[in-house]
Amino acid sequence: MDISYKNICRITLPVLLSLLVEQIIGITDTAFLGHVGETELAASAIAGVCYLILFVIGSGFGVGLQVLIARLNGEKKNREVTTIFSTGFYFLILLAGIIIIASQFALPPILHQVIKSEKIYSAALLYLNWRIYGLLFAFIIVAFRAYYIGITRTKILSVCSLTMVVVNVICNYVLVFGKFGFPAFGIEGAGMGSCIAEFSAAFVFILYYRFTTNGRLFERISNIKRQWHDLKRILHLSSWTMLQSFLSLASWLIFFVVIEHIGETALATSNIVRSISAVPFMLVQAFASTGSALVSNLIGEGRQNMVLSLCRRVIKMCYYFCIPLMLVGFIFPDLFLKLYTDNTVLIQESLSPLYIMLSSFLLSVPAFVLYCAISGTGNTFITLKHYCPVKVDK
Repeated sequence: MDISYKNICRITLPVLLSLLVEQIIGITDTAFLGHVGETELAASAIAGVCYLILFVIGSGFGVGLQVLIARLNGEKKNREVTTIFSTGFYFLILLAGIIIIASQFALPPILHQVIKSEKIYSAALLYLNWRIYGLLFAFIIVAFRAYYIGITRTKILSVCSLTMVVVNVICNYVLVFGKFGFPAFGIEGAGMGSCIAEFSAAFVFILYYRFTTNGRLFERISNIKRQWHDLKRILHLSSWTMLQSFLSLASWLIFFVVIEHIGETALATSNIVRSISAVPFMLVQAFASTGSALVSNLIGEGRQNMVLSLCRRVIKMCYYFCIPLMLVGFIFPDLFLKLYTDNTVLIQESLSPLYIMLSSFLLSVPAFVLYCAISGTGNTFITLKHYCPVKVDK
């Protein structure tokens, strides 16, 4: 496995585009809704985090799937890569179905209890009533991303990412504002557009996997005993990352619920800053995910002595990309804030939180890269143990 700066960058850039798309869906929704109204912008904060909490359950599973695929790829066990991927793919579809059905019954009463404003509650449900069905397609994307990052063939991620962005922007423009003869759905249209965009990317992934020489056919669901054995192998790695991802996003929901009790302006401001923070965070996550996959491949090849050298290179490259972006944010904050709102009060209220958020990335870069590197070794319980503020035991 080549761990040169050039190869790290080659693998990372498509991963970055893929990860950015997940956030760009939310960023696009926030940007469009910021021009609809303050209530819609505030509601999208809580609704968006609710969706992400459910999404990270699947993405946490994808971490374990990626680690296992990368390890087997390093060991040149191509047949096992296909069987493991197929098992993970089928499980993620099943998991998405369970979450979608459960959320239909659980989300409305939970949100009604925690959201003070009836207007924000109603708007949030309008968004989630459509957005939640995108989980099925989002989990399919998670499975394919884990596969292609694991085997270090990431170019297709760029194609699917661009597809999703273009479709989401067009659908949001048409459905939120009511263009080309369509009615103006407002926040409901943002949920529809995001769901359609995720379907488009999932469809492209399936076509590419099926009809290219790099792709392999899915394993049939016939040997239940083998499938169950493979699923236990994945869950052994991913159960801890699923739990950690859920706890991480749940803290965001608690934060937004607390802010919502302060007022719509405070909630809208927090949503804007969180949305902007997603961009540099995706840079960090892209490099960290690449580092995790390369660590797994190195261990599969028996080259454990190269792991620390790889981590130093990934951290250095991540800083090269993040620091210029942070400086632009400090010098020209309005460049980002005006994408979300023309309200001068919201812009002024967002400045201080924006500066604090940007500064935090000086520490976040090495912390997240090393965290993902440890996950890449397969010891995902250690990452959860050091993440949680309370003691966690197996």
